[in-house]
Amino acid sequence: MIEIKNIVFVNCNLNPIREFLCFINHLLPLKLKFANESFVALVDKKNQGLITLDKDSKSHTRFKITKLILEENSADIAHQLVNYVISRYRAMGANSFYVVVNEKRADLLNIFRNDLNFRNCGFEYLYKINSINTSYSLFLKPFKKEFVKEVCNFYNEGINSFNRFLFARQNYQFLNKCYKYIFYDDNNKILGYFEVATKNNHDFYINFTIDFAYNIYLTDAIKFIYSKLSQKAKNFNLYIKVKDYFMNSKELLAILNENNMEFISKSQILAKDYYREIKQDNILKNAKIIFNDPTTA
Repeated sequence: MIEIKNIVFVNCNLNPIREFLCFINHLLPLKLKFANESFVALVDKKNQGLITLDKDSKSHTRFKITKLILEENSADIAHQLVNYVISRYRAMGANSFYVVVNEKRADLLNIFRNDLNFRNCGFEYLYKINSINTSYSLFLKPFKKEFVKEVCNFYNEGINSFNRFLFARQNYQFLNKCYKYIFYDDNNKILGYFEVATKNNHDFYINFTIDFAYNIYLTDAIKFIYSKLSQKAKNFNLYIKVKDYFMNSKELLAILNENNMEFISKSQILAKDYYREIKQDNILKNAKIIFNDPTTA
């Protein structure tokens, strides 16, 4: 018999502070949850699987699956774990779930795309920014709360219309703890938005959108951000994500390749929203799956 519990109710060697915070987080409604949440699958009281959900850009309704760990010969548990967390979170008000899977992970793609009926809604390309000439001509300005509505509109307008429902943001999602910079023209019209996120203050990820006509300024923006980070830390890694649900993604990828940015990975973005039901008739067999997305949601 399979039993699924929040990790705080399972003996997973959490330190007392972490355990207390996980317990408080577990009790809160989705809107107030302040940390990711993990659930463990138990078979005869033995841990056989774990799944972790994280808010996407602090969203109250959209969640990213960032971790899936299964013991060997326990792959059938993936179906039940994913089904459980989606059902639980939908009952609390969530309506969208997605996962970013490296194209080289055929096993995971099969699980989410074929067995769990997640739909392919785009690709995410990850590049690493190595030592770079920090001589730049573009100066980005810090994000200010009073312009959050304009920034939100600019961000959403850059998304392909058929993906806007899933990936559009609301104003409150820009009020996070990330480093945020704006690219303006001389008339204070927004031409670019750059958000730098980190989980460990060592690996930083640039999420961004930029006006189609100003793509060429992407490298200057990267140099500016790299320079700012180098003032705060001696050793760090900087990555940039290009998500092809933004309308100018092909041009942005070409710019990164032309400037010899280090390509890291291409991943599929697979999503499930409340319009679709999970297939019940497929059971996963004979695989050992470990999935841990180290990037930010």
